[in-house]
Amino acid sequence: MNKIGILIALALYGGINFYLFKRSWQALPANAPLQIVFTILFVVSSLSFFVAMGLGNRLPLGLIVVLENIGAFWIIGLLYFILAALFVDVLRVSNHFLKFYPDWVYANYQQVKFISLLSVIGLFAVFSIIGNYRFSHPAVRQLNLEIPKGDGQSGSLTIAVASDLHLGNIIRKNRLKKYVELINRQKADIIIFAGDLLDHSIRPVETQKMDEELQKLKAPYGVYAIFGNHEYYGNVSKAIDFYAQSGITLLRDMAVTIDNRFVLIGRDDLSQHRRKALDAILTGIDRNLPLILLDHNPARMGDALKNNIDLQLSGHTHNGQIFPLNLLVRKIYQLAYGYQKTGNTHYYVSSGLGLWGAPIRIGTQSEIVTIDLQLTQRSE
Repeated sequence: MNKIGILIALALYGGINFYLFKRSWQALPANAPLQIVFTILFVVSSLSFFVAMGLGNRLPLGLIVVLENIGAFWIIGLLYFILAALFVDVLRVSNHFLKFYPDWVYANYQQVKFISLLSVIGLFAVFSIIGNYRFSHPAVRQLNLEIPKGDGQSGSLTIAVASDLHLGNIIRKNRLKKYVELINRQKADIIIFAGDLLDHSIRPVETQKMDEELQKLKAPYGVYAIFGNHEYYGNVSKAIDFYAQSGITLLRDMAVTIDNRFVLIGRDDLSQHRRKALDAILTGIDRNLPLILLDHNPARMGDALKNNIDLQLSGHTHNGQIFPLNLLVRKIYQLAYGYQKTGNTHYYVSSGLGLWGAPIRIGTQSEIVTIDLQLTQRSE
């Protein structure tokens, strides 16, 4: 994003927060201590995420963790608070013309506004608890597919796929340990991370020595990964070193043939304008073997179809993470979440094992995907 875009985004964020602050202030009773506390909490909440992002490598890591968590919850809460404020304003304007408020509302107008404010905050707290449960208890999606193609060995191939872990200040080592145990329980032949294993900074990942947990992943064919967009928000060279230390083979615009059974292709993230064309990556590859493509962002599904890819695995969308953003991403992407087959190409877009921002999912579910792939000889 260029400087003008950043300024516009900051101005929009500031305007939304100012509107919400003003409407919330009007709902508060005339109590000076309460108003002071509210103002402090509002300012800290609205600025903490930007302080954490801007000073993430300078402030003590413990303080950054606190600020980033506060800011992450605020950004998600802001969506619901704004929707609630707009809804109340629509009611207020409508009542100005239609006069449908009951008499007791007019008689206790200030108290009604304050109770409404507390109710919205309370509802978001309830949604956050439910959303944290849906995040903290990931589902294991099972997908059974057949690829009748190739000169390689027939038989089954079990693939464990996880995307968008976003390891860092919010998703920390103790949670990663549970993720590793869950993935290992799938007893997969190969483990795949479909991008955004890291969040935005390598510092908390290195400090917590998260590579020690990732080294515990076990699969006969090993652990492979691609970069998502978030790996490029921090130190790319250190991210590459971290993958190597973790025992993960990183595929950046390259393809590898595994055990003469299948080909695994990893594309660089769509945000990288110099990434290779898919047909260029496939140069010299035996296309009679099953072709499995890892492409973090599912925006270019047509590339897989055009190149006769058998299976594409993606993430990035988080399935919107929270309602109603899950409805929005369905309008943006041809496939925002789940399974689809077009022609002879199978697609799966995961909602992600981790997530960005606050550890809550509203209307979506964290997941890993276990794919039982049957490799059979092509019938003549």
